[in-house]
Amino acid sequence: MDIYPNYIFQDVTKIDPKILKGKKLLIFDIDNTLFYSETTRSRKDIIRWFKKTHKKYPCVCYSNSFSIHKRKSILEKTLACEVYLSKYKKPSKELFQEISRRYKVAAQDIAVIGDFHFTDVLFANRNHATSILVRPIGNERKLILTFARVLENFVLFVLGFFA
Repeated sequence: MDIYPNYIFQDVTKIDPKILKGKKLLIFDIDNTLFYSETTRSRKDIIRWFKKTHKKYPCVCYSNSFSIHKRKSILEKTLACEVYLSKYKKPSKELFQEISRRYKVAAQDIAVIGDFHFTDVLFANRNHATSILVRPIGNERKLILTFARVLENFVLFVLGFFA
């Protein structure tokens, strides 16, 4: 299980533009990466950064959230970017293949940007894309998300990935 990211940044606005150079598709996680969890609220600097980045690179957004269908149109309007829907969930290889086929982009030309090792980083790494981990925005936590983060941190500690 390859859950160690290629790159780590404080948030999306801090991503070094050099590592995006040459990428033909950027796949963004939504919750805690671009928007506060399970909402349509974000920070203005993140939205500005995303729109500027989207002008340079093709982008698509994806979420495993159960509420994504309800929020999809508002998120798309806010970002001026497609929120991709699928029956598959991250870190599924089928989902990655579905997106890469739709956008006609090879894995090595894709970067996945997200806040979670077990979904976003694993999704990128197991499909040979560039993985970019950002720290989650906001302090809003639900019980299941908190449990998942604690479990993730424990596994990372055991595997020696904690710095």
